[in-house]
Amino acid sequence: MIGVFDSGSGGLTILEALHEAMPTQDFLYLGDHANAPYGHRSNQQIVTMTKAGVETLFEAGCDLVILACNTAAAIALRSLQQDWLPNAYPGKRILGVLVPMVEALTGVPWSQEHPNRQQRGDRSILLFATRKTVDSGSYLEEVEKRAPHVRLSQKACPGLVDAIEGGAGKAPISGLIGGFVGEVLKEAPTPDAAFLGCTHFPLVKDYFRAALPPTTELLSQPDIVAASLREYLDRHPSYRKEGTGRVRLLTTGRPEDVTMANAYLPEKLRHFEDHNTV
Repeated sequence: MIGVFDSGSGGLTILEALHEAMPTQDFLYLGDHANAPYGHRSNQQIVTMTKAGVETLFEAGCDLVILACNTAAAIALRSLQQDWLPNAYPGKRILGVLVPMVEALTGVPWSQEHPNRQQRGDRSILLFATRKTVDSGSYLEEVEKRAPHVRLSQKACPGLVDAIEGGAGKAPISGLIGGFVGEVLKEAPTPDAAFLGCTHFPLVKDYFRAALPPTTELLSQPDIVAASLREYLDRHPSYRKEGTGRVRLLTTGRPEDVTMANAYLPEKLRHFEDHNTV
């Protein structure tokens, strides 16, 4: 069983892609709705809450957990991997959504931190994310290490996660997105590509698509992460646990309050249980 952790419901976009790519895998999802969104939290709070969520999934029987939250991956992943996991849960693994995206943006493997001087041609890419992810500088730093020819422009989107989680309608969400895209296009009017660096944002990707220039490629983080996990499992088959394709959803909040998923996702990804039931 593979665990998927997110600060709320945004990681369901990752879970949906993972399940479609690996339909015989069993998945256990945990949304930390009681503490969402993480964008308003301190770094230490994010590390503490992410560790608690991962531990819940480990104790429920997951040997591998995906951090399906860009903020948690940017702030907490390295610390948990290096300082906590080896002693607390040797043999288990935590992966994040940041690494596959950096590889996709740069065309360079994660292990290759030094730029390939043979690469030619500038590429302009927009990143839309939470304020916390943007302020962490993680994407900017890792892209610059590997592909200095890529010009990455970051745009924080404050309030958008709250609007999505709160079930705001089309007009307010499209208005927010139109404003964010319009601001960043003033600095980079003809971007080659854009990607949504928050797993909530693919839920409203059509609004981003409508606001962006038609020639701008919109990269799909869920599909990229799913392909990366399949490759990881091919390299580490001990973590590939074939099952029945069961998907179970847990929340640290009240299941009856987790309503956002009903508006955006298929029936199989709508029904949450209290995390204390595991």
